[in-house]
Amino acid sequence: MKTKCALLLAVVLGPAAWADDATTLTVGLRAWSNTWSTWDVYPPTAVGNAYIPGASENFSSQDKAALIPSVSLRQGDWLLSASRFVKTRYGFDGNEGPFSAKREETDFHAGYYLLPTLALSLGHKSVKQEFSGGTEFKYSGPILGVLGSAPLTRGFSLYGNVGYGRVKGRFPVADASGRAKFDADYWLGEAGLAYSFEGVAAAKAMTLTLGYRSQVLATQGFRIALSPTTNRSTELRDTTEGLALGLSLSF
Repeated sequence: MKTKCALLLAVVLGPAAWADDATTLTVGLRAWSNTWSTWDVYPPTAVGNAYIPGASENFSSQDKAALIPSVSLRQGDWLLSASRFVKTRYGFDGNEGPFSAKREETDFHAGYYLLPTLALSLGHKSVKQEFSGGTEFKYSGPILGVLGSAPLTRGFSLYGNVGYGRVKGRFPVADASGRAKFDADYWLGEAGLAYSFEGVAAAKAMTLTLGYRSQVLATQGFRIALSPTTNRSTELRDTTEGLALGLSLSF
């Protein structure tokens, strides 16, 4: 559901990013205070000779702080990076009472700087969601990203990144047509403010970031039963969003 484009570690360097052939290693840690909105589906209910159609419904969690450690390696205009959304437990209030779920994500990306403050990336994202009762949902697939920054003054800069991927979802339950594998659209958007300190101890730079991040997993073509003999296709939307605070060091 992050991330995210791990190349953000390079973007937050803003005007302090290195455009020569020197090798730069950046390590970082982000705290993302986010709300997770996920879905559930219900079968049709018989009422006499008729049916109340089945439906989907979304539930939102309480705010939760998730940690995202990251590492990137830049050589000239090329960049490799990885990040991990550490497994985090969320609490929900459902129609049948409270329930909990765990979420974790992994990103790997390679990128190229078209300009000193504009880069394209291609990578792979995986998401795993574990719900009460042992059910496990998985998404994975390629992600395209565009990221950039705009220097302001005295170490400040604006940053932003967007990402899109057509990923595969694998569910522990089948829909009304009997399928348990689906295509899903993954969307990422993040924008915020960065501040860089140069020459901090042994590091080339230390960067603080504060931004708003939103990511969406929209499962396509899930069929919900309206009755024992009819069904309809719907989109199931899973969203995580909130403020993200980050710290990174470049060597």
